[in-house]
Amino acid sequence: MAAKYCEPCSARDMTRTAFKWCTECEEALCSKCTEAHKVQKMSRSHHLVEVDKIPKQINLSYFCSKHQHLPFDYFCVDHDVICCKECLPKNHLACKNVTPIAIASKGSKQSQSFLDSKEQWQFIIDALEKLRHNCLENNNRVEQEEMNIRKQIASTKHSIIIHLESLEKSLLNHLNEIKENIVTKLKRHEKDISDLVTTTNIQKESSEFVRDHGSEKQAFVLNHSSKPVFDEIENKVKQLTDSFAESSLTYVESISKEKLKHLGSIELTETPCSLPFVKYKRRQSKVAVDQRRQINSFTHLNDIDLKGKSLSEVTGITISDNNTLIFCDVNTNTVYFCDESGTFQSAISTPNSPWDIAAIPGTTTAVMSCRDAKYIQFIDIKLRLCSNQVKVKQCAGGIAASNDNIFVAVNWKIQVLDLHGNVKKSISLKHEQKMDSYICVCSNGNICYSCGEKIYCIKPDGSSVFFYDSSYLRSPRNMITDYDGNIYVLDKGSHNIHKLTSAGQLVNILLHERVSDPISFCFSKDLSKIYIANRFGRKISVFKTK
Repeated sequence: MAAKYCEPCSARDMTRTAFKWCTECEEALCSKCTEAHKVQKMSRSHHLVEVDKIPKQINLSYFCSKHQHLPFDYFCVDHDVICCKECLPKNHLACKNVTPIAIASKGSKQSQSFLDSKEQWQFIIDALEKLRHNCLENNNRVEQEEMNIRKQIASTKHSIIIHLESLEKSLLNHLNEIKENIVTKLKRHEKDISDLVTTTNIQKESSEFVRDHGSEKQAFVLNHSSKPVFDEIENKVKQLTDSFAESSLTYVESISKEKLKHLGSIELTETPCSLPFVKYKRRQSKVAVDQRRQINSFTHLNDIDLKGKSLSEVTGITISDNNTLIFCDVNTNTVYFCDESGTFQSAISTPNSPWDIAAIPGTTTAVMSCRDAKYIQFIDIKLRLCSNQVKVKQCAGGIAASNDNIFVAVNWKIQVLDLHGNVKKSISLKHEQKMDSYICVCSNGNICYSCGEKIYCIKPDGSSVFFYDSSYLRSPRNMITDYDGNIYVLDKGSHNIHKLTSAGQLVNILLHERVSDPISFCFSKDLSKIYIANRFGRKISVFKTK
């Protein structure tokens, strides 16, 4: 932030080392210019700081982030924001409490809001330090777990080797046993064959002797007396031939390298951080004025231009903390993103048909129910992509979110999940009609839902608070609330909005000729606008509230 050299001297083509920094003039001064600065009438009250005490980086900008060439000149009390001359007529023309920054900033260093900011920065730093410590502990634990797993793998390998050696020994013993049996059997066969060969040779020699030296009578007698011997020897040869089988040994693998693919597996388990971060709540600045916007009517501003894309049926719409408008088309499996003014930014496809969508307060995440799939889908608003899915028991209907929980309409129950999608409890509904439309979480913790031609309100334990019906309420869709706890019910059948108190009493029925067959709606964060999925969800109409 501070220059290295004196800026007034630099303007006179002189190079002198800066000594002080004037916070009002935002200039670095040398010792000579510092003395002059202290005595001049216009600057004698300015605050001077030694250059070496100034942080290397100070994120302080006096210029508007949207209109970077214009400085901040005004403070809107209604929205608690600073703005430039271009922001003022565009976003704060109807605001009643707008004051110049020069006036609004008086005494700001002693304001509760400024004092809170110091505590908030320390609160964030402490949270980050705890998170850093948690990361270091996790890193050390993972390193130790890796060492333990390596030892376990080595132990498993050793056990397998011992087991394989045992199997090898057993198999070799079995091989030797089989071989010995075969050899014994073959030797027995060999002896029997040798005995028959000897007997046969004796008979053959006798026959040859008689043939060469015996009489005719001896030849005749030998020939006939040898017949039983021939028969006996042939029978024994046949028996030996029939009983003889050639033996052969082969090795058959029962565990191949292809089948033995791994010793085990490494499982990664991820659990949510044990140090949940709850945002620091500042107290209001003295400048702020608590003026609630009272909504009694609305005027049409425009229909959102989707740059050539067409809508089929938008059934869910929500707005994030940073005023990103998000809506989903059930027939085209598409989620659209627009800014607060309704300017189209981008669109993404979803794996399932979306039904309803809700931004989770305090995060950059939205959660969406699916019409034809037993999942809820998380969406990263900042990155504009579908993240993880969480399975539910049935196809979900309406969905809503609070700072701590997600509420999903499933048949005759409302399932309460944590922000990671884990089921915490189920709230059974008293009536018999299947409830698959829309739900809304009120600021007092009560839950409203539309069912048939009525609106029901229950406590978190399921006990009834009220139900609302009217001859002018024909097909209620979703509900939204304002900062006073009033409940607004969008009615598709009668093309209007019913405004109820938190106790369920009718305050007013808001009508507008440009509202026709509305499907879903939501407020802007400051309640200055209302966005309606109009004409069977084929248009997103933007209205200004009054």
